[in-house]
Amino acid sequence: MQQPATHSSTTPAPVKPTPGTYVLFRDMDRYLTGHPDHTQICKVLVDSHHREDKADLVVLVTREVIRFAPVVFMRPLDPAELMHDIDTAPLDSLGDGRLMTAAGAWLAAQARQAKTNSPAALPAVRD
Repeated sequence: MQQPATHSSTTPAPVKPTPGTYVLFRDMDRYLTGHPDHTQICKVLVDSHHREDKADLVVLVTREVIRFAPVVFMRPLDPAELMHDIDTAPLDSLGDGRLMTAAGAWLAAQARQAKTNSPAALPAVRD
């Protein structure tokens, strides 16, 4: 007779990111109360405490330090994903057959994107 398969409903505990890792952090209090800035890009600071489920973060935009942030609400950012736009920038974007450096191609692609994403010009004001 075969025993029925049992599935564990618990997920494994997240691994604490190492210092210097870039993470997305969601502040659950802000999220649940509807604040628009509930998810932020942070960098894990040098760990000064020994709790496995908490880490200190610095918010990249504001330089605010978040102490004892729960690891369960962090997601490490994949370097390959962050560098994808540079890795896929067309090196021949000058249009005249010359190849650009990867940095130049990325800058050209960003400039093109800024032009296409810029708001439409406002109509002329009549007196």
